[in-house]
Amino acid sequence: MTPSRASLPFLAAAVLLLAACNGGGDEPEGLETTTAPGTETAEPTPTEDPDAEAVAAIETQYQAYWDTVVAMENAQDEAASYAALKQVATEVIAQTQIANLRGLVDANVTRDGAPVVGPPQVTVDGDTARLESCVDEDPWNVYYNGELVEDRELGGSQPRVYDLELVEGQWLINELVDQTEATITC
Repeated sequence: MTPSRASLPFLAAAVLLLAACNGGGDEPEGLETTTAPGTETAEPTPTEDPDAEAVAAIETQYQAYWDTVVAMENAQDEAASYAALKQVATEVIAQTQIANLRGLVDANVTRDGAPVVGPPQVTVDGDTARLESCVDEDPWNVYYNGELVEDRELGGSQPRVYDLELVEGQWLINELVDQTEATITC
């Protein structure tokens, strides 16, 4: 029995359907496919973390923040400290840190050394971010009236939490968050 011309489209559709179901996307043996020059596709590359650049910038700012706070409390130079703080923190945070410094000076408290600042964990959400890290202030000496305060009982490394915001292309610390909100364990 010979198929009629009217049934040929249906027969062709059935053959294509069967080919698709059987993985018919393969080329028949012996046939090679060629790509026209200039139309080659690049090998797919693994997708990069879209926040990687932001995380790196935030980590750099965080280290600069601690460098500034340590220098500020060790040297007790208010003017230089304020200018340096404005590079890593918002106005509110800079003023808060300067107020803390004034409190230390008024109480005749000085410091030397530096805390041990652990690696930060950063979560970026658009133009805001949260950073958490462990900070051990035990090696950062405190002096009252020139005498070393030895019984500080700080308890070693403690979590610190900071919120940051992207301001004119620069990540700035904009909130010192209560450590009870930390999700890391130190």
